[in-house]
Amino acid sequence: MPFRSTPELRAEIVTACKVLTYFKIVEGFGHVSARIPGNDRVIITPRRALGLVTADELVELDMDGKQVGGDVGRPPLEAIMHVAVYQRRADVMGIARGHPRHVAAYAAAGEPMRVAHGFGANLGPVVRVTKEPFLVATIALGEQVADVLGTDSEAVILHSNGMLAVGQSVPHACVQALFMEETAQLQLAARAAGMEPKYYTPEGAARRHGDDRVHEPIRAWEYYVAAVEGRLRIGA
Repeated sequence: MPFRSTPELRAEIVTACKVLTYFKIVEGFGHVSARIPGNDRVIITPRRALGLVTADELVELDMDGKQVGGDVGRPPLEAIMHVAVYQRRADVMGIARGHPRHVAAYAAAGEPMRVAHGFGANLGPVVRVTKEPFLVATIALGEQVADVLGTDSEAVILHSNGMLAVGQSVPHACVQALFMEETAQLQLAARAAGMEPKYYTPEGAARRHGDDRVHEPIRAWEYYVAAVEGRLRIGA
């Protein structure tokens, strides 16, 4: 089944797989997907560890979740969750799904993440959490995730099951996922040290998000890709 996505989009997804793996947003499990511009299709990573994924293994789905492109890979069990979000949110062009350890602490507790860290404010004042602690492998559960994400959120914590971040592109979704994990790590560290984070109000988060909304994700993505490609010398 032929691809309708461009080689450039497929290459971008493979790069995203490397970034998310390098920064431990994913290990053996996770997905990246994108809406294909000009088509009623979604392209998604196959049922394989992202660090091992190649471009020819990517899978294209229609908006019912049926595989309509790609002959090598098979869609992940939770592909229906991605489709549900794309159906609900016309503004979403990319999704990153993973299990970073500090966000997973919130997921294990079933606790929403109130945001105090500046980069985390890009996600809004609160990252909500779903109710069901299961793989999102049914239409009903996919719709529940889309409900919790809503129209005003950039990410969601999946109860006992990691996280999902959305963006206006694949790189943007990956940056959101990385900002989310950094936020969780710093806020848990503050709480563990006996300090109480000073959480953003909705108005404060909106202002912080608007301060450098366009360039912040681009600058972060350039850094993450350079780190993965070994073009940076970090530390002594």
